[in-house]
Amino acid sequence: MATATFDSNPLEQLNWLIHLYYVRGEIAKCKELIKRQIKMSSGKHEYAFFKQGVILREEDKIQEALESFQMCHKLNCDNADNIKEVAKCLYLLRKYRIALEAYLEAERISTKPDWEIYHNIGQCWVSLGENAKAKEYTKKAVQLGKQECSYTLLIKILISEGDLQTAINVSNAALESCPDSTSMLTQSGLLHLKLGQVQPAFQCLSSAVALNPSCSEALLGIGCITQAHEEYEVALSKYKIAVQINPDSIALWNNIGMCFFAKQKYVAAISCLKRALWISPLNWKVLLNLGLVHLSTSQPASAFNFLCAAVNLRPDAALPFLALGCALFELKDPENAVKAFQQAELLSKNDYNTMLNTVLALLTVGQYEQASTVLEKFKRVSEGDSQIDKQVTNLSNNLESALKKLMIRNELEELSESLVGDALVPNAKQEKDSEKSSEKAINETENLRKLESDEV
Repeated sequence: MATATFDSNPLEQLNWLIHLYYVRGEIAKCKELIKRQIKMSSGKHEYAFFKQGVILREEDKIQEALESFQMCHKLNCDNADNIKEVAKCLYLLRKYRIALEAYLEAERISTKPDWEIYHNIGQCWVSLGENAKAKEYTKKAVQLGKQECSYTLLIKILISEGDLQTAINVSNAALESCPDSTSMLTQSGLLHLKLGQVQPAFQCLSSAVALNPSCSEALLGIGCITQAHEEYEVALSKYKIAVQINPDSIALWNNIGMCFFAKQKYVAAISCLKRALWISPLNWKVLLNLGLVHLSTSQPASAFNFLCAAVNLRPDAALPFLALGCALFELKDPENAVKAFQQAELLSKNDYNTMLNTVLALLTVGQYEQASTVLEKFKRVSEGDSQIDKQVTNLSNNLESALKKLMIRNELEELSESLVGDALVPNAKQEKDSEKSSEKAINETENLRKLESDEV
């Protein structure tokens, strides 16, 4: 009868103690025990290498952690968890293509579908710019695991594709799985806000703040809603709480500055906007707002500098060109102002204010035909729009009447100039005839004088 033999001193006998030290946070004892176990096993202790890699990665020693996980993979090539950890280190080292290959290998040898593998493959494809493949694997991860991180990644991919409505649907599905997630509530609220759905946005953001009063993004979203409704004091109260939590937020300082601008506190507005510009010197929206504030305070030269920087950063945006045209008018440069307005009119998607400003600029420099063309375009675009502002309609009517008067006056001036030119032609002929007659008279007198002298 066969008898079973057991190893009296197996390698795994102290794995429980390594794990216990790790979960208790006694990292120094854990590392010392790991080194001792690796030395006793002559470098063949898989679990010791695994925990060593985890600790090194938490200490941001990614390369050393990668070497530890690679030792685990050499000791046990059929363990998918080892390959996953190797791939994770490669991803952190920004070696996305190699990390993707490792995750695909882990998927191949895995005995059952793993949502984490699918999720990480999706992350790799996103980093490589392949959104279609990333979406495919992320959907698999969502179906298998229904984890918040997978939902967040899928929403990120949909936002990059511009499919905001589908992103909202995904966020709503995520809230069914994790209803107490502050980040998911905040993200859902901000998505609703982007689509102009103010009421559901406010509900989601308020729920996020109720769960986590220090959520700066949710406070920022609520502040934006109240600021849009001209409740500046309420908005400022939200922003002041958020800026204490996140003092380096560009959006917060920008919005605080614009609240002060709306309250006509221009010095405070400029100070806050310059704080935002100090955090992000190449933010074109902050530069544009600084230009607008300086225009309001009758500082067109300073406004011109900020607006030129905004135009250089975003040459495909209409609003910086529109503001630049206003600054150039203040600087008594109507010709370049007209060019800026025309560029803004080309870039804007039939924006009423841009078209009317262009008409006004063209009238100022006397280009009446072009002004008439832009005004006709405005009429064609605005026809049938029941939501158009009455002030815009009144302005267009005033510009049309002014254009007609200026065109009539221009025609009259041209007609009067032509009549003056015709009147000058016979006068010139009369002058020539008089010159000829005077010359003839002079010649006759000279001949008479000669005759008289001969007779004498």
